Amino acid sequence: MSESIDLAVITTNVEFGRALTSVRLRARLSIRAVAQRVRIPASTAGGYFSGAHLPGLQPADLLTDMLRACGVSDEAELEHWTATWMRLRRARPADEEHSTDPRPGGGSVRDSRDNRDDRDDRDDRGDGEGEGTGAGELAATITVAPPVARLDRIGTLFGREDILTRLSTHLPAAAGDPTDADTGHGGVHVLYGMGGIGKSTVALALADRARRRVIRTWWIGVTTAATVPAAMAALAVELGATRHELRNASLPDLVWRYLRALDEPWLLVIDNVDDPAAQLALPGGELLDGSGWLRRLDDTRGMVVVTTRDRSAWPAEAGPHEDDSPDGRWVALHPVRVLADEDAGAALRALAGPGAGSTAEARTLGRRLGGLPLALAFAGRFLARTARMPAHFGDQEVPRTYLAYEQVLRAGAAGPVLPDFDGTSPALDGASPRTTGRDRERALVGPTWELSLQVLTDQGRPAARPLLTLLACFGCDLIPLELLDPATLSTGPLFGKLGATQLWDLLDALAGQGLIELVPSPAPSTTTPVRPARPSDNGSSAAAAPVSGVTPAQWQIWLHPLVQDSFRRHAVHGERPEDYLEAVTALLAGATRFDPRDPEHWTWWARLRAHWDAALGLLADIPGAVRARLRLPPELLVAATRGGRFLRATGYPTQAVAAYETVLAMGRPLLGAEHADMLAAEHDLYRVMAALGRQADAEPGFRRVLDARVRLLGASHADTLTTQHYLARTLRELGHFTEALELLKLTLERRVPTLGPTHRDTLTTRNNIGDVLAELGQLDEAQEMLHAVWAARGDILGPTHPATLVTLAHLTRLALRSGAAQRAADHAQALVTTCQEVLGPDHPRALAAVGLYGEVERRRGRLAPAARAGYLAAHQRSLRVLGPQHATTATLAGLATAEAS
Repeated sequence: MSESIDLAVITTNVEFGRALTSVRLRARLSIRAVAQRVRIPASTAGGYFSGAHLPGLQPADLLTDMLRACGVSDEAELEHWTATWMRLRRARPADEEHSTDPRPGGGSVRDSRDNRDDRDDRDDRGDGEGEGTGAGELAATITVAPPVARLDRIGTLFGREDILTRLSTHLPAAAGDPTDADTGHGGVHVLYGMGGIGKSTVALALADRARRRVIRTWWIGVTTAATVPAAMAALAVELGATRHELRNASLPDLVWRYLRALDEPWLLVIDNVDDPAAQLALPGGELLDGSGWLRRLDDTRGMVVVTTRDRSAWPAEAGPHEDDSPDGRWVALHPVRVLADEDAGAALRALAGPGAGSTAEARTLGRRLGGLPLALAFAGRFLARTARMPAHFGDQEVPRTYLAYEQVLRAGAAGPVLPDFDGTSPALDGASPRTTGRDRERALVGPTWELSLQVLTDQGRPAARPLLTLLACFGCDLIPLELLDPATLSTGPLFGKLGATQLWDLLDALAGQGLIELVPSPAPSTTTPVRPARPSDNGSSAAAAPVSGVTPAQWQIWLHPLVQDSFRRHAVHGERPEDYLEAVTALLAGATRFDPRDPEHWTWWARLRAHWDAALGLLADIPGAVRARLRLPPELLVAATRGGRFLRATGYPTQAVAAYETVLAMGRPLLGAEHADMLAAEHDLYRVMAALGRQADAEPGFRRVLDARVRLLGASHADTLTTQHYLARTLRELGHFTEALELLKLTLERRVPTLGPTHRDTLTTRNNIGDVLAELGQLDEAQEMLHAVWAARGDILGPTHPATLVTLAHLTRLALRSGAAQRAADHAQALVTTCQEVLGPDHPRALAAVGLYGEVERRRGRLAPAARAGYLAAHQRSLRVLGPQHATTATLAGLATAEAS
């Protein structure tokens, strides 16, 4: 079979390995197959076939067994092979006959295993004759010295003393001082966090401390897939490995054998491990299986620190302490978080110099930048440069102070001050504008996250990028996970078919890279309605604090402000703004389908507070020329309009007015004044204006909407009847009782046949008819009508529903008008208690209930002096909520100053 192989001319191990490979290839066998037949490790067999070393003396007949496995059966030929093998062995230098680790416990280098069977494929390609592992040649261009000089450029570290102190306690005992109380027992420590958070800086500061304690310290900065093997080869050389060991041994085994043999303290930092499984595990292995570049540190004087963005690559049970239990928890995880406002402001002042503004302004900008160290560095150095510019250089738009920089960010024109994906932003100090590739990405803020997304793409998750961009299109508050409906996303243009499991995998992967955080949220209440917290001046509600005891399925999504800024700009200025607008609109339309008037849904609506107008905000940010060409989603205004109804229902009328005015301002130029969505928003606006006591302004508006709806929809359309109903209510408030009654009766006549006698809208009209009848002095008819509505609403909606309470208020006034003072007092007391519990003390109806109760008590002659404080407090709340001109405010003012009776 091997007659064409001339064994007599073979003089080197490599030539012998080539001859063996020829025999194996003719037999169509892989290295692994041969190794299995002769029962030796595949890596050892690979060394024989590559010519790295000759087959050993043990096990006996190893060479002939290998040849027989490859089909060589002729005894004469087997003897010829054996003679050639013996000739080469006799010619080997004595020091290469049997290389072993000279240290205690060192094993045979020849027999060390690295479990890397990729040599099978390499040899099958016929290029397995190389003398080395490949890493040794690269090692000449790699340094493992920690780049501590960077700390001089970085300057003072703010807000990192706690984590540095915690890590420093784990540093092994310093050389010459083993009793040092400020030292620990090393171990493996992982610093994780989003790009730009400062993980490398923390690790570098720790390395500097270690060197000052005379601890041997090495640094591996991971830049490519080949960096770790090359750097480990360089480390092995520094530790004393010979060229022969580098050429023949398993490099991971070799490095760790030398590290464990060190009788002095040491620290190894592996920085920027963007893909831990790919960069620290061997092919076919696992990250923490003990065969790769990261291994358990038992009985050593060493410590390993890894910095990474990928939290998800590490075991979920790994925690902030080493555990020698058999479950393998030997990795300690340390989150690196954003800086607090005070530390962020201090960092800006240190970089920008004294002329950029006050301490408070620096803190405000630091908060706006989310406390992200890389963003703070960019901003601080930007301001330092502009401060050195002559006054006549640049225009007024170039920010030179903290306040001006923040205003540029808030205006959305971040181009001059934040990096963009197109690489046109100015570089940081020390980075050339012409720098390309990874160096430039490391130098700028936004593109650091590109590295994380590229890792996810390489892992088979290309949809992570559009998902992150979509999340950035929502508001600035926590995003409820339930907002992301997989079925809705699957029907849109961004993702194609996307199941719930795939969506969760993408979110989990993004969280693992630090690009988002998954924050636990409380379960929405379905039993006790809770009035949402009052929205802040900027329109967002306070973020809910994480709570214990939540179910795993309930999560909210948090984006760092700069992540959101960067990826939102990608959505707005990229190639697919229309697709993102369509997706946001569809998700919001589905999420806001719940009735905003129903207290059972108020908790959910409160969680959506910062997002229901996100589609309008996104549309406003899209450049005008692009916006003019967009195909607008048909439900574009739906969520924002429903959000206004929620504000109205929960007692924020002035903010509801602002919400409707925004919808109308955005929608009219796009859809026209008489579009159905515009008429709906306009109707809601006039309804809130009437509730605020501006009936004179609301009346002509209602008449205009009613005329349009009659013309476009018909006199009996449900929307037409709704506007007709509220016009009648407005006329009642203006004292036009007869006209109001006529319109209400006409509305009832048309609602009953289409909706039925007990539909909530039908009951609303009957409720208002009863109120107007009372105003006209028809008390018996009013009593009969209102009592029937109250009973029906109690049965259908419940006794504490806001609509039921409205009818109870009418019955209270009717009882007072009829002279039934005690019944009025009982109704009023129940009304105040229930309104405050269900709606909250600031709700307009709760304030009106307090005023009604006071009027009843004054009529009864029981207005107590002690009650004045309560009426005064209610008056102050009414001034804030309803304004000084509202009737409720005037009533409460009178009660607060009334003499006791």
